[in-house]
Amino acid sequence: MLISPVLQRIAGIDHGFGSRDDDMAASFPATWATRAVQHERHGTRIAMVKQPGEDCGEADGMFTERPHVLLTIATADCAPVLLTRHDGAAVAALHAGWRGACDGIVDAFAAMLAARGESPAEWHAAIGPTAGACCYEVSDEVIDAFRARYAIAPQLLTPRPRRLNLAGVVRWQLEQAGFGALWSSGACTMCTADRRHADGAGFTYHSYRRDRETRLPGVDVQWSAIAIAPR
Repeated sequence: MLISPVLQRIAGIDHGFGSRDDDMAASFPATWATRAVQHERHGTRIAMVKQPGEDCGEADGMFTERPHVLLTIATADCAPVLLTRHDGAAVAALHAGWRGACDGIVDAFAAMLAARGESPAEWHAAIGPTAGACCYEVSDEVIDAFRARYAIAPQLLTPRPRRLNLAGVVRWQLEQAGFGALWSSGACTMCTADRRHADGAGFTYHSYRRDRETRLPGVDVQWSAIAIAPR
């Protein structure tokens, strides 16, 4: 798993960004079987999770203040975002595909915090492996939708023609919303090679775009997870 140094320095937080081969049940033995579940729809709804094993329904974000409740995000090109409050007393997880990012899931989470009397500045965020601008080709309509809604510098939004910098966009949104320390893995789910193969064959991450014709929906995903450890 990838571990974010920004989240790692918060005491009492367990987290990790998995690859296609990571055994997440082994990495989170006490909580994986009772992880909270959301049915991702590329939207902006964020669920409040109060108990282990909770079914949150259709949502693309989860928030909890309860220890020992594992929040998980399944991705195969979209951006998984794990967040913790600076005191480690609350955590959240967001699934940010291009639709969710364009529709404002980061702003929705910031608004939820504001409604609770909290400031995004009190929160740290980490962005896991995501389809990178090196590979992630989208339509002109998608690019235009981002341009119409956000004042993102063109070179940040699309470093190459029609190549969306999704992780960069999500980080920009977090910065604009005033979140505290930020980290991004920089890994591309579409082209990062599995270095365990001497011949360079194979990939580290599942990719919906790369493996669209052969992947198993709902199975060929990598997981990102975060929880407050029992105290």
